[in-house]
Amino acid sequence: MESINIIIVDDNIQFRTSLKDLLINKCKLNVIAEAADGHEFLKLPKTLLPDIVLMDLSMPTIDGFAATKKYFWDFPKSKIIAVTNHTEMAYLRRMIEVGFKGCIFKSNCFNEIENAIATVMSGALWFPQIVQF
Repeated sequence: MESINIIIVDDNIQFRTSLKDLLINKCKLNVIAEAADGHEFLKLPKTLLPDIVLMDLSMPTIDGFAATKKYFWDFPKSKIIAVTNHTEMAYLRRMIEVGFKGCIFKSNCFNEIENAIATVMSGALWFPQIVQF
């Protein structure tokens, strides 16, 4: 993959650190910023302009749904992929309604992340097969 700039938003610092390490060292991507919750993410400089945002859904202060909605006001063409433990259909449908371009379950994240990013960067969606469009 070409040089892709990524922001990771997740309240679990161990997960965030492991994901960052994978993205930088294995996938050869640029992690340009990290945030521990939606509030911190929305306070990042508007000049960062990531190619992809990897967004947890369940976080304190501002969750991934609310942060994504607010971010789309300023950057409506953003490519945001949910990275979550939630497999309930209600969560998955809500992701599509909010505008997420993809979803990876944390249990499969380290196996699927590279393909998910490449797919979303190409303009296609990346959702688990259980999601019915």
